[in-house]
Amino acid sequence: MSLHLQLISIFFSILYGLFSSYALKKVRKYIYEVNKIYVIFNSFLLMINLTLIYFVFMYKINSGNIKILFIAITVITFLIINYCNLQKKCKNKSNRL
Repeated sequence: MSLHLQLISIFFSILYGLFSSYALKKVRKYIYEVNKIYVIFNSFLLMINLTLIYFVFMYKINSGNIKILFIAITVITFLIINYCNLQKKCKNKSNRL
């Protein structure tokens, strides 16, 4: 894989981490306010859909050559964004008290 394709794949992995964090934030209210069985089922379907979309786009970008680095970057970006959102929530709640 050329350096150009690797850079595009890394950039896409960062953007997809942001997108998946945003998608989870928007769907979270629907997922967690229903019956426990539906929560498990909906969470499972959301993760499968996000994973399939990621692999389809990576296949289009670099013919399906996916390295562990790309997946790690996506997960790390997702976790950082969620951590920052959690810190904002905690700060906002502590300011109201």
